[in-house]
Amino acid sequence: MKQQISICIGSSCHLKGAYRLIEEVRQYVEAHKLIEQVELKANFCVGRCQHAVSVQVDDKPCVQVSEDGIHSFLNEYLKGGA
Repeated sequence: MKQQISICIGSSCHLKGAYRLIEEVRQYVEAHKLIEQVELKANFCVGRCQHAVSVQVDDKPCVQVSEDGIHSFLNEYLKGGA
């Protein structure tokens, strides 16, 4: 079963770099040959605008991820299997 990563692209998240994060995740997935294990999705407002950019892995609670922190996040959730 694929691990699902959903990144909010609502107004707040968009302004705080959601599309850059999507591209970073896409590149990470390709570079680590995780295409068969990870499904990347965009979603609209999840109601956590004050915590943008909101990212959710599977059905875990949304977390705030910045462009600076995306690689740590991916290492934890994809490589570490959190």
